[in-house]
Amino acid sequence: MFTGILLASDGSEGALRAATVAAALANKFTSRLTIINVFQPIQAYGPFREVVSPAMHEKYFRELKESALAPAGHIAEEMHVPYHTRQEEGHPGTEIGRVAAEEGCDLIVMGSRGLSDVKAFFLGSVSEYVVHHAHCSVLIVR
Repeated sequence: MFTGILLASDGSEGALRAATVAAALANKFTSRLTIINVFQPIQAYGPFREVVSPAMHEKYFRELKESALAPAGHIAEEMHVPYHTRQEEGHPGTEIGRVAAEEGCDLIVMGSRGLSDVKAFFLGSVSEYVVHHAHCSVLIVR
């Protein structure tokens, strides 16, 4: 039924629940599983611009990758599901949709909450954005 599944992971509890569901579906349908993490770059303004060096940015990028992708990958491995990972930079909703199309995925799986309620109120929910803009089916795991 599904040939390609994109799992969006930010390392949150909801993302780990979504990882379990995505891996189970990938196992059942022998689907390709791609695990993606999207982060927004550190915005440094004014006198602090020089404080964020390229080395600090790279360290931040690596730490995010480890905290967001590794736990979801461990779940896939425990369920004997092959996968590959991608880490992208930009607006999470936009990048999730772009990568799903680029990878030929026909299902996006993600948790319902990644941000705190306050941040989601001001910034909007990534899952809500993906549901309304994705080219394929979206499964939101609670």
